[in-house]
Amino acid sequence: MNLLVVGDVHGCVHTLKAFVKNHWNDQDEFLILVGDVINKGRHSAKTLKYLRKLKNEFPYAVHILKGNHEQMALDAMAQNERPGYLERLKRDMLKRGLSYKRYMAWLHSWPLKWENPYILITHAGVALHARDPFNPHSSRGVLHNRSHLKNVGKLQLFGHVVQEDGQPRFFPEANAWGIDTGAWRGGSLTGLRLTRRGEILEILREPTVDADL
Repeated sequence: MNLLVVGDVHGCVHTLKAFVKNHWNDQDEFLILVGDVINKGRHSAKTLKYLRKLKNEFPYAVHILKGNHEQMALDAMAQNERPGYLERLKRDMLKRGLSYKRYMAWLHSWPLKWENPYILITHAGVALHARDPFNPHSSRGVLHNRSHLKNVGKLQLFGHVVQEDGQPRFFPEANAWGIDTGAWRGGSLTGLRLTRRGEILEILREPTVDADL
């Protein structure tokens, strides 16, 4: 099966729905999201509800990775803190009849990576000098890294850092693609279609829908 890897959604549910409708082959393709599906944009609760439905409909084809914004929300909840972004998310979820605790437990279950022998997908990439890249609280871990990437011997795909000019970028030394193109800023949602061996087949763009701005 091919892979369709999608960048940071950040609450842009209408754009995500359009992307999935226009680009995803649900019969012969894995759909993988690199995390940060919540916060910044207007529709975090709607995004979670939509992804939950999609995951239930295609349990073996849809894969959602944890991003730093999901981890931030989980940490704040665990420490009984009430930052503004979490209070807004909670109100939005309750308004739509969604169980806050149940959805947060679902976020907690999201993995930090998807990989096979040829491809590694994480939220922020494996840092060149990371001591423990899969520590969710490390500043150079795969949830938070903003430093140079390590060549891990396979193709890396990551989001987290909005790429210049809203265009996906290839980093040849690390053999890595950055695919966050700032959908919540009004750019577009970007995805890469590739074979299971890491051969890029297509770069796909879905302009941010006005309802998400």
